[in-house]
Amino acid sequence: MRSFDIALKNIKKSRSDYSIYFFTLILGVAIFYMFNAVGTQGIMKTAMNSSNKAVENFVKVIGMVSVAVAIILGLLIIYANNFLIKRRKKEFGIYMLLGMSPSKVSKILLYETCIVGAFSLVIGILFGIVASQCLSVVVAKMFVMDLSHFKFDISGRALLTTFLCFIGIYVVVFLFNTRNVRKNRLIDLLSAARKREKNVLRNPKLSAGLFILSIAGFIYAWTMVGFFGETMSRNTFFASIIVGFVSTFLFFWSAGGFLQSACSFAGKFYSKGLNSFVVRQFTGNINSSSFSMAVISLLLFLALLFFSTGFSIRNYFNSRLGNATPVDITMDLFSEDPEGFFEEHGMPMNEWAAEYIKIPIHKGEPVTMASLLGDHEAEASEQFRMADWGAMVGVMKLSDYNTIEDMYGRSRLNMSDDEYAFILDFDLLGTIADKALEDGNTLNLGGHVLSPAYDHVIAECVLMSGMEANLGIVVIPDEVFEAEDNGLFPVSNMIAADYVSDEAGVRVEASLEEAGEGAVFFTTKRNIQTRSISVTVIIVFVVLYLGIVFVISGAAILGLKMLSDSASSASRFEILKNIGAGSGERRKALFVQILAYFGLPLLIAVISAVFGVRFVKGFLASLGMIKMGEGIALSLFIMVIVYGGYFLTTFEGCRKIVKV
Repeated sequence: MRSFDIALKNIKKSRSDYSIYFFTLILGVAIFYMFNAVGTQGIMKTAMNSSNKAVENFVKVIGMVSVAVAIILGLLIIYANNFLIKRRKKEFGIYMLLGMSPSKVSKILLYETCIVGAFSLVIGILFGIVASQCLSVVVAKMFVMDLSHFKFDISGRALLTTFLCFIGIYVVVFLFNTRNVRKNRLIDLLSAARKREKNVLRNPKLSAGLFILSIAGFIYAWTMVGFFGETMSRNTFFASIIVGFVSTFLFFWSAGGFLQSACSFAGKFYSKGLNSFVVRQFTGNINSSSFSMAVISLLLFLALLFFSTGFSIRNYFNSRLGNATPVDITMDLFSEDPEGFFEEHGMPMNEWAAEYIKIPIHKGEPVTMASLLGDHEAEASEQFRMADWGAMVGVMKLSDYNTIEDMYGRSRLNMSDDEYAFILDFDLLGTIADKALEDGNTLNLGGHVLSPAYDHVIAECVLMSGMEANLGIVVIPDEVFEAEDNGLFPVSNMIAADYVSDEAGVRVEASLEEAGEGAVFFTTKRNIQTRSISVTVIIVFVVLYLGIVFVISGAAILGLKMLSDSASSASRFEILKNIGAGSGERRKALFVQILAYFGLPLLIAVISAVFGVRFVKGFLASLGMIKMGEGIALSLFIMVIVYGGYFLTTFEGCRKIVKV
């Protein structure tokens, strides 16, 4: 029989073993093509040619991430293939016993690699081509691009990149396969099926000690990072992370022996039905793959953290766009004569501004961040150690601020002649400022004592910004603002305007760029939207790309290990059948075993992610990002779909192998 025919027959015969392997290869090829094609086909290619910087940045970032993804997928495929080779060592030994040379066996493996590679490449790329069209539409919508000229397109660049990348991976796989066959003696190949993977730990006391130590390490790491991560020193923070990583490996290293001992002490549970069989199977699986399970748990943890954080940042930016951009442009102009400034730079205001307001901003020693925070300055200093609390805060009069409110479409402020209001949309600092306002903290402007008009800050922007990070404006009565003895002096004029046309807006923005930062600081609706959309798209797709690859990697390794172990355990399930265990009982035992094997790494990952997200939430809160609920829900949904799909595929494959 020809080598090619043997290879084809082997693949058909090992369909169950190859199911997870095929699925992973096809999924890997599809995802790799899809993300690499999204910026180089159809409407996105047109955007690149038109020098759309946001799209260019997106494509560059995806390209850089693809390098890391290619390495991860390559290692995953090599690792997965290694399981299949171990499973077939006896088969190779029989070939050589019948007179087949190692080079002939290597030739069969070459054909198998080519067949599997060609099949996965073709099917994966077909799936990727279809999915990439949908992905292009999604990205184009996120970049607010015109879809009227959308057409089906295939990226030649992505095709070539995907082809070369995976051909390279398959070549490495073949070299590993050949090395595995040649380095083993015939007796080792023939006896491989009888070699059982040895338990890493046999001593129950040592297992229990290390297990308890790992739990203690988890509690320390979770507590320190989750509850004190924002205030601890950098060295302590990294030490806590290292303790968490080490504890993960210790946990899986010792879990098998500990659980075996613990369950054997629970006599009724252990002796009921097939529980003892399931426990022994499960603990044997952990002992033989403790390192892999620890790595998988860490990958799942990173995926959950990426998903939760990425989607939360996306939601934050999207929710900010509407409220953060009420007009076309705002600027802080360091000139006492705004009209003269624009005339001097060749852009009279009536030529580019359909509607505008100019508001004088003053500052003075009586109004600093320290004076506004009062007795709560120390609390703020604890959270923001680098802040200058002696910095003066901008001041404007009530009538001017209400002019801004009218233009921005917001409600006017009302307050008495002896009151002030604090405008601040930086949430984390705002919660501290609220306490000072609740305490009735007063301001003294040259003998004019002002009390808070509200017991909370007014969370509104004055100058537009892509972040909720306006560091404050104090609004005071007109009489106090205009008094000569108030200790205030003019510093700038705040301008807010809507453009006559987009073309006029482009011209004035170019002129302001030429004027330089020393003369004016400005922010436009267009720039905020472009930056927000660009950051949103990049974050979403990077976390999706890496997160899904991490989940696939972990789930594929678990699935392949269970398929390999099920083939070795088929005789044990046959014994259960012979001693009277029904098909339903055996199927349930297999299901529980696989569920526990998939569930334990996920459980540790989820618990770690809860505390990790708590830390990230506190960090993001300093930037004004508070809500993470939707991001966490989306991350769990993706995890259930991808991870759950691998679990069900693995169970079905194992069920066919053990025939239950």
